[in-house]
Amino acid sequence: MKTKPILIIIAIVVLLICSFLFIRGKYLSKPEKGEITQFLNAFNAQIKAGNIDSASAYFEDNQKSKLVRVLLSVLTNKTNTGGKEKPIFTVSLNTEDALIKLTNPEFATATIAATFKNANLPEEKSTLTFTIHKMDDKNYKITQVNALGFVKDYVTYQAKVYNKITPEKDIYSAITLAAFKTAEKLKTKYDSVIWFDHVNSKTFYYVIKGKLPNGLLYDSDRKSEDADYKMGLVDPGLKEIIPAEYDLIHNISGTIDGLIEVEKDDKKGFYNLYGKLTVPAIYDEVYPLKTGENLAVLKNGEDYFYLKADTTLSDKIADFKIADIVPQIKTFGDSYTLSDKSSKNVMEYNSRDYNTSLVISPSYLADLQILPKVIDFPNPLRKGPANSDEEEGGSRSIDIAFDTDKKGDDDNWLQSAYYTIVNDYLGGRGGLYTSKNVLVVDKKHNRISGFSAGIDLGEGEGYASLSKTCNESSTKAINDSLFEFKTTSNLEQSLLGGNEAIVEGPYYYYLQLKSGKLVALKSSRLFPTQFIKLDDSYLHGCYTIRVGPYGESSKETTIDHVNKSMLQYMKNEIFASYKYRFKNPKWNDVFEYRFQSADTTKNANVDDSLTVIDKYNIAFINNKLNEKPLNIKKINALTAR
Repeated sequence: MKTKPILIIIAIVVLLICSFLFIRGKYLSKPEKGEITQFLNAFNAQIKAGNIDSASAYFEDNQKSKLVRVLLSVLTNKTNTGGKEKPIFTVSLNTEDALIKLTNPEFATATIAATFKNANLPEEKSTLTFTIHKMDDKNYKITQVNALGFVKDYVTYQAKVYNKITPEKDIYSAITLAAFKTAEKLKTKYDSVIWFDHVNSKTFYYVIKGKLPNGLLYDSDRKSEDADYKMGLVDPGLKEIIPAEYDLIHNISGTIDGLIEVEKDDKKGFYNLYGKLTVPAIYDEVYPLKTGENLAVLKNGEDYFYLKADTTLSDKIADFKIADIVPQIKTFGDSYTLSDKSSKNVMEYNSRDYNTSLVISPSYLADLQILPKVIDFPNPLRKGPANSDEEEGGSRSIDIAFDTDKKGDDDNWLQSAYYTIVNDYLGGRGGLYTSKNVLVVDKKHNRISGFSAGIDLGEGEGYASLSKTCNESSTKAINDSLFEFKTTSNLEQSLLGGNEAIVEGPYYYYLQLKSGKLVALKSSRLFPTQFIKLDDSYLHGCYTIRVGPYGESSKETTIDHVNKSMLQYMKNEIFASYKYRFKNPKWNDVFEYRFQSADTTKNANVDDSLTVIDKYNIAFINNKLNEKPLNIKKINALTAR
């Protein structure tokens, strides 16, 4: 039996994601939880009756797409998530006990429990989250579906059912079945075997001694107090070629051909395929090189060394300049695509529940935040629910687009490179996660750092694509320890009155170097008023503005500067960040949810909370709003009080 759980449902949010408009000109009473429960129960009655056409009427008119019908087909148990094959288990919803949260004057979210049932297995639970839009005083509509957890849980449960009712030979390749058997034998010597890496039809085994923590591949979990484990590697002849002494062992040849990267206490090293320790795990960073007589540059503290082609190590490099070597570092300055077909070998989980293959990114790409630490791709060695012909588990691909090189300050000590990363994956809303990444080459301090920014600052959380209208990126040093990274982002912020909204524009990140990584200072403000004093340069940039209520009647236009409505928002945002209670209630509505201050006590006066920078920026904005010449001396005198 072959099933095709094509994960189309998650693409629904691409169509729904932009449907938020926080404040409309026509002011409605807030949604009521009891009314929403009645609405959901009526929707569920149509689901139970199998009435897809009637259930689709509960969605906003512009959301009645083919993808919504796929979702409804799954919920009515007519097809699986592929939209074609019959399901091999049933789904039921519990709308009566939905967790309802009022998010703003027009919208609410409802988290609904879903139950999966099959006679061959115990039932399991999942959730779906609907965003409910109050259309008028009596009517509600579903305007967004978050199927992130639901799809993952659906596929996992379907795989369990499939594995239960299908012979193993119809699911797994011969090399995988053999690896399962060998792994059981190795458990007499090791506490667990977690992965297999198949290289040239030979299998290597990743073994663990000790207690395996949850979320092994995430730094925070690996360093937790209960993470009492060590990892090793066993070759096809069942010889331990890497002792079980390491925190993480990478894909074979994943960083440098013929070598295996290892990590221990945040230090990096290498073994070869014969078990020789080529590079001890004492180096902070490893930068593999594209070509030449050296394989890589190794960083230890402030010192640099070459790993030569014969795998010997050079002496410390005198007067080494990292900026000179950057163009030679592997993948730097390149645009490329990663997929299951780009991997030289297949690493898979020693599990019948996780059907994807995995790639552990080279440490330098993960440390510089260019790639996630772990990437799941489709597994060509497994068949069945998670690996259908049309849609497979894991990421379809990751596109790394190199944008440009730009110079920084006049003294040329700072140089930046920009990447746009698009992860086309099947576990998330809409399938696409887009981020903007910056590499900072600090010539003054002889170091490379990186930072990754999700491009969506609204409800989308990065699951969107930027338009081609605005695509700005720049970096500058505020001082030796603070960098400013400006990049175009999806902002989706309504302005006063709700008839005008900022759709897209520049967002500023302020980055500090911590433990060798660039970390953003926390801020909930849209405009750069918290950490620096404004000047005219911050009032210019590419913005997309939507005018009119959201929908077909609205119009979008592009401007190259901050207008007066945005200036008013910029100023009042400073006060709102301290939970100020505005005399004009409409301003309270604008900021009610940005600073998570709903249903909390607001402050009638926040003057004592304002910083020197806040006061300067308020005075600066007031001058702009009043269209008076800017008197810097007067502003400085004011803020010094």
